Amino acid sequence: MATATRDPVEQFCVGDVVTLKMGGSRMTVTAVTGGGVLCQWFDEYGEFRQEMFEREALGSEPRSISPGLAHVRRYAAAMAGTVAGSVAAGVPFVQSVLKPTTA
Repeated sequence: MATATRDPVEQFCVGDVVTLKMGGSRMTVTAVTGGGVLCQWFDEYGEFRQEMFEREALGSEPRSISPGLAHVRRYAAAMAGTVAGSVAAGVPFVQSVLKPTTA
């Protein structure tokens, strides 16, 4: 029986959802070249972004996040004190975490 396998050299494919291993927004792979992986995403202000990253800097993510997992992430962040009050106020998680602070 023949099975389809992904080429180990081509770690990412167009349409994959990835994040930086050090953290950040979920991004969609739009091109894979010898020089890296081209990704697109919307930042915390809703601005469209596009950038090329090295393969080693990226990690694969599921294409969708279940509502339960999204709730757990918000709850864990609230308990850590990073988004104090945002869950109760209904403020979107991303806006509250990534909003720049003024000194």
